[in-house]
Amino acid sequence: MASALLSKRPPRVDVMKGYEPMYDATMQECLQRPFYLYARGKGRSCRKEIWVFAAFIWVLDTCLARVFSSGILTVIPGLFSLAVLVPMYALTVRRLHDLALSGWLALVPYVLEVVGVGLIAGSMVSDMLKGLEDPSAPSPLGIIVLLLAVVVRLAIMCVPSRRRHPVVASGSLGASQTGAPQYPGDPNGR
Repeated sequence: MASALLSKRPPRVDVMKGYEPMYDATMQECLQRPFYLYARGKGRSCRKEIWVFAAFIWVLDTCLARVFSSGILTVIPGLFSLAVLVPMYALTVRRLHDLALSGWLALVPYVLEVVGVGLIAGSMVSDMLKGLEDPSAPSPLGIIVLLLAVVVRLAIMCVPSRRRHPVVASGSLGASQTGAPQYPGDPNGR
């Protein structure tokens, strides 16, 4: 499956717009599929899709933040983050569906982040209101909540699928020599 990620073939747009995970997706397909399914949480996505997209977004966001670190152009990384928020959220919902969980659980990391940032900012604001010149360290509870959000995101990204995976034979996914799809343990070929 790793060799499929780096293979050169034209993108399969009809497959990218489907509801099934693309276990044999190329890197280009992994990066394009969240935008084809922009706000659709219906369907499933595999670990490869979410890891490739999240890594690309992280690298691009880091580069943009470093390039546009001063002046009025500092809004560009923020606008980029807002632009990819919806596809990343929809991808997380589809990943949760692949784990046989409710898509509503995708809200948990976002809620934890808001609570964690609120706790940290609240402790700093209260120190400023008390008249302290040197505010104390951020709230330990806020930091713990933010770390919990990271752990939840990593769990969503790392846990293997609870669905049946197709068998990959000779570098291609899908049909066997007879033309029927191959799935382990299913005598009907489904």
